[in-house]
Amino acid sequence: MSVFEKMIQDFEKENAAELLENCMTFQPGKTRQIPLRYRLIAVGFLSKMSLEELNNTLKKEGCEQLYSRNSLEAGLIFAFLNHMSYKEWKRLQQKYSALMEDVGKNSPYFSGSTVTYGELEKYVKENSQERGDILHTRKVTGYLDKKLAETRGNEEKFRDFLIQNQDDFSRVREKTRYYFCKYLYYYIEQKIEDYLEACRSGFGVEQAASELFILKSASKLRQRKLSEEKIREILRSSSISFGNIYDAFNFYYFDYVSSDWMEVLLEYYGNPENIHPDARKELAKSLRNYEPKWQSKSDDEVIMEKYRALEERERELDAVYSLEGSTRGYQKNRSGEKSVRNYVKGILDIDRTTLICYLLFFGSALTDKEEHAITGKRLNEILLECGFACLREEDDFDYFVTEYLNAEDPVDYLMESVTQYALQEKNFFLYHMYRNSVNNDETIRKLMK
Repeated sequence: MSVFEKMIQDFEKENAAELLENCMTFQPGKTRQIPLRYRLIAVGFLSKMSLEELNNTLKKEGCEQLYSRNSLEAGLIFAFLNHMSYKEWKRLQQKYSALMEDVGKNSPYFSGSTVTYGELEKYVKENSQERGDILHTRKVTGYLDKKLAETRGNEEKFRDFLIQNQDDFSRVREKTRYYFCKYLYYYIEQKIEDYLEACRSGFGVEQAASELFILKSASKLRQRKLSEEKIREILRSSSISFGNIYDAFNFYYFDYVSSDWMEVLLEYYGNPENIHPDARKELAKSLRNYEPKWQSKSDDEVIMEKYRALEERERELDAVYSLEGSTRGYQKNRSGEKSVRNYVKGILDIDRTTLICYLLFFGSALTDKEEHAITGKRLNEILLECGFACLREEDDFDYFVTEYLNAEDPVDYLMESVTQYALQEKNFFLYHMYRNSVNNDETIRKLMK
């Protein structure tokens, strides 16, 4: 019996009124392994939700709605369109499993170990409809939604749907990947234009060149005087440095992505000598809970040891981010670098929080292109296209995003927000968020085993 099936059986023992509430908390035993999204799908089966009701529930809780470009989730959509039980869906899934196995293995994009700027441009443009200078997403998902709805009540039509649309299925949420790649493409394009403009004017060339470390081509550009055409040719064939993309992202958010609340709190207090005795005692207590090895040390010893560790970390970061430093990029966060590569190559799904934060980061460089700007309205349009809920005022993270977009000085607002969370001994939303990324297709396959 699969973990998912065991949870279904556990839920069947409860009355419908308690299902959703219990689903929002981790169940005992093995079912705690199951992410919230799949617990909500289980509730959908047992509560006999319609497809619309389930998708609304998923979005309300910050989860992705069912996605027709994934063959397994297309089966779930068919099941909820036809009010199937869990057992009926499982039979359907087993019956057509052979048709669902090889999906996404022959993607025409990014098959090599590296990804060039030219390959990124090709992916974005081939998945877009160009209207003037604006790239609009192709409506593949909407088309498949429509075709899938037409299969209602007919398994043979569903089978034909799977066969006829094999090329459009994906192991990840392709729409989310598309928007990530499109704004990464815009971001790199802006850095290239900034560099070319600096070359024309003769001002700020070194600074503009340093920001092109996101492409592995800096040394080639400095070999000799090159024409703009040749520069563009070199850059188009240059590999993208995913480590430096993540580095730039990390630096944009003042390293708060990888700083925990304790480090932010220490920065907030400043010089240890200025900490009030009561605050010093509370801080030392928190540090001991954070690092059990410090249980035997005095309050002053604990605080000073943490300060020394923080200062050493700052020196390391200074070396990484120094434009003149010989060790630039040496101490990359390899997990963050790998996550960016996997988002682009279609190996990992991009969760809602990560997508929003990267869009804000990429959009921050597009100051001269109003049509590409990330506004609240534009962000909501993208979220809806990706099957996520719009920004919600009642959600803490969404409230932060809305205020950040509307702030006169977003940097100050970010710093204030991070500090407020640290004072509550909480990590901010950006702390190691890429660790939440999973492959939904793999998750659901594992749950079925």
